[in-house]
Amino acid sequence: MGYELYLKDQLDVEILKQEYPYDKEMIDGILELILDVLCSKRKMIRIAGDDKPVNVVKGRFMKLTIEHIRYVMTCLQENTTKIRSIKQYMLAALYNAPSTIDGYYRAEVNHDMATGII
Repeated sequence: MGYELYLKDQLDVEILKQEYPYDKEMIDGILELILDVLCSKRKMIRIAGDDKPVNVVKGRFMKLTIEHIRYVMTCLQENTTKIRSIKQYMLAALYNAPSTIDGYYRAEVNHDMATGII
């Protein structure tokens, strides 16, 4: 129960559910997936085809914020390719979110500036 309360606070789950009222089940699913990893007794977890030490994955997941969850949800909504394993896709997206979020938003701003949107 400790992890669940920590994550709900750390990820501002109630704010996310207010911002995404039609995606409450997705938010709950993301929270559950993160909890599964944090409570895992395994030594390794497969992320994007690579086996990662569970403690490394847990460390990354503990650092996630509301901004990372928004980013993952945006990426999922914009994805148009077939996803064979949504669980594996979400694990990889969550794991990589801290290292890819800045580049994603920088590319979005560059695109908007180039097209005259901003």
